[in-house]
Amino acid sequence: MKLFSFDRDGEVNIGVELENGRFNLTEAFAIYQHAKRINPPVSFAFLQVMVEMGYCSGQVVENIFADSWVKSKLHTIRLPAEVKFDLPILRPSKIVAIGRNYQAHVKELNHKMPTEPIFFCKATSSLIPHEGDIQIPAWLETRVDHEAELGLVIGKSARNVSESNAMDHVAGYTIVNDVTARAMQKEDIDAGNPWFRSKSLDTFCPVGPYLVPSDVVTNYQNLDIKLTVNGEVRQNDNTKNMIFPIPRLVSEVSKYMTLNPGDIIATGTPEGVGPIEDGDEIEISITGVGTLINRVKQL
Repeated sequence: MKLFSFDRDGEVNIGVELENGRFNLTEAFAIYQHAKRINPPVSFAFLQVMVEMGYCSGQVVENIFADSWVKSKLHTIRLPAEVKFDLPILRPSKIVAIGRNYQAHVKELNHKMPTEPIFFCKATSSLIPHEGDIQIPAWLETRVDHEAELGLVIGKSARNVSESNAMDHVAGYTIVNDVTARAMQKEDIDAGNPWFRSKSLDTFCPVGPYLVPSDVVTNYQNLDIKLTVNGEVRQNDNTKNMIFPIPRLVSEVSKYMTLNPGDIIATGTPEGVGPIEDGDEIEISITGVGTLINRVKQL
C-alpha cells in the first residue's frame, strides 16, 4: 500500500496504490463518509493534511476500501495507469538530513567516524517531485552529486522523545535524493562554515513519489537502497547498515528542535555517491517504498 499526491486537472488529489490498482483516495474517503453518515465530513485535499490529522495509516485505508459501498464504486474511482505525481509532502516546516550515517560512506569521503548523529537542514524550496528535473545553474562550476536516502515523514509532534517512543511519531516513509554541490560543500567545511547552501539549491531535494504508512513498513531497519544513473548501479546498500538506527535519529533530532507533522528526516546516504551531469536519469529504489526518478538539466 502506497499513498501519493497527484495532479488532476490542475487540482491536487490523494491517491493510493493497492494490489489491484491505483485509486482516488480523496473520492473513496468521501464515499465512505457518506455511506457511514459522518456529519460533518472530514476533508483532506492534500496528503500532508491527512498526515497532520492523524489519518495516515494502512489500517485507515483498509477500513475505507473494506466498505461495501466503496467497493461498489471502485470502477468510478480507479485511476489511469499514468498519473502526474506531485510531492507527497508539499509544505514541511523543515527538512532535516543526517550526515555520515553509513560507515562505508564516511570512509569514502575521508571523514571521521561520528560518535553521535550529525544533522543539518535543507531549504524546503529545494523540493521537487518524482520526474521533476534537477536543475544545475549555469553559474555553478562544481561537481554535483546524488545521495540516495530513506526519508521519514513525521506524523505527530515530537519534542525530546525517547528512542522507545520515537516510532510513534513517524507517519511513514518516502525516498529522498539529497543532491549536493560537492566542491562547494568541501569549500565551506574547510572554511569552518555551515554547508547549508551546497545542499539547498532549488531542485536539490527530489522526494517521492510515495508515502508508505509506517504501519505498513515494519522492517524499516532492513530495506535495500539502490541508486542507478542511466541504468548503472552507483549505490547499493541496506538500512541495517546505518550507524545510528532510525529511532535514535528521531530521538536525537527532537532533543534540539520540535518535529512537526509533515517534517521530513533524510536518514543518511550509503557508499557510492558520485557526480551527475546534464541529461542523466537518476533512479532510486527502496524495498517496499517505491522508485523515485529524476533527470538532470544543465541551465
